[in-house]
Amino acid sequence: MPCRCEQPGYSHIIAGIFDQCMTETKEIVSFVFGWLSILSWVVALYPQIRLNFLLRKAEALSPFFLLCWFLGDIFNATSCLVLDQLFVQKFLGIFWLSTDTILNISHFYFVCTKKKYTSAATHFRVLEIFVYVVIAGLVINNVVWAGFYYDSELSFNEAAYDICKKEAVIPKNTARYWIGTILAYATIPMFCFSRPTQIYKNWKRKSTEGLSTGLFIATSSGNINQLISMFVNSQKQKYLIEKIPYIIAAAIPAICDIIVLVQIKIYKKAGGYEPIREENDLHTDNNQLESQ
Repeated sequence: MPCRCEQPGYSHIIAGIFDQCMTETKEIVSFVFGWLSILSWVVALYPQIRLNFLLRKAEALSPFFLLCWFLGDIFNATSCLVLDQLFVQKFLGIFWLSTDTILNISHFYFVCTKKKYTSAATHFRVLEIFVYVVIAGLVINNVVWAGFYYDSELSFNEAAYDICKKEAVIPKNTARYWIGTILAYATIPMFCFSRPTQIYKNWKRKSTEGLSTGLFIATSSGNINQLISMFVNSQKQKYLIEKIPYIIAAAIPAICDIIVLVQIKIYKKAGGYEPIREENDLHTDNNQLESQ
């Protein structure tokens, strides 16, 4: 349901789709980069989940990496609920926790079952690409259509809509505020400490076989866009000092994500990938040896 803002010159599209009031250009640009960050995080875990199911193995990921990430999203989702943040923030917190759960289940299932043979068919098939394109097209089409519709509605019939609701303000002298804030800050070390363990495991294995490039492209994109969003929003010293924990929480993982991407490139070029072979190919080799 769209809403209207009390401030003049606000963005009808943002108010209509996202129920938020944005007036200044820098606010809107910051908002766009913020959502680019969110979209990157929405799809981030899917490439690794897909790869795990195709390979039937999950040894490439560090268990400590998964644990820290999972705890970080538990803290994040809980803090959103405790602090009664906007619906979108609550939904995303629960969504990310759900995808974490799927990734963790697939990881420990395949580690425990230890399938002997794996599939080499990890490339994207035409039908699969077609499905992704259709889904992306539908999402973009709906957002564009909704944007034009709400812009028109709020331009010609603004009085028919309610004032946009503001994010709930929890009094700072309450236990609820402090519990929610502590949980929010607890996510920072979880996300920062998760990456070095993955970097160390890659270095120790001298291989990144089974590690999805798409996962770290998406996470680095999410962190970089989040940094851009914060710096575009304001360059005032007071604002930046207040945002230092969040800047650290985005900058350190972004740097580590780029290091992992460099490792993937180096180890792939150096032959760090062991060829993954079909079960039928292995049987063929065995028969050839027996015949000799």
